[in-house]
Amino acid sequence: MQVKVVLRSDHVSAMLDKVAIISGGGSGHEPAHAGFVGEGMLSAAICGEVFASPQVDAILAGIRAVTGPMGCLLIVKNYTGDRLNFGLAAEQAKSEGYKVETVIVGDDCALPPPRGIAGRRGLAGTILVHKVAGAAAAAGLSLDEVAAEAKRASEMVGTMGVALSVCTLPGQVTSDRLGPGKMELGLGIHNEPGAALADLQPVEVVVSHVLQQILSPVC
Repeated sequence: MQVKVVLRSDHVSAMLDKVAIISGGGSGHEPAHAGFVGEGMLSAAICGEVFASPQVDAILAGIRAVTGPMGCLLIVKNYTGDRLNFGLAAEQAKSEGYKVETVIVGDDCALPPPRGIAGRRGLAGTILVHKVAGAAAAAGLSLDEVAAEAKRASEMVGTMGVALSVCTLPGQVTSDRLGPGKMELGLGIHNEPGAALADLQPVEVVVSHVLQQILSPVC
């Protein structure tokens, strides 16, 4: 197994008096998550294989690399593999004496309730949670305060995607379920089914529908 962790270049000095912010997930969604490592954002990004959650050992290596006395916050998108592996790594890190808190982000507004056992998927809104948490950490807030700010941000953000084509998985045949002149509302980032297939519409119509969905009380 390869451990693929991207760290801030100044992580040694930053970890002395700041809460570390860690996120990650499967590769194939670039620039997430490695592109968000830096001052005021992530302290470390943990990279899994394409569309696969990082292994527990990789997440634990990231925690050990950037976490100092102030502790670390794990920002995790709401996917079963990510929640399981980040959760196991967090518990192991705590057993080693690290202070660790976790915030789960589920910002997908495409599918109406009930959304099954797993709940809402984590999408692009996670980036805003990274930024809020990173700013709070840079300001010197405690771990509990940084986690509270990130949790508040995660509860306020909503995302809905619109796709004109499906994503391509290496070594697999690309799905043809989106034909010419079609779009899919709420297509998942791993080709999970969205809310509906529709004919292509003018951008003003699409944006209006997406905003209505995001701002609806059930989102």
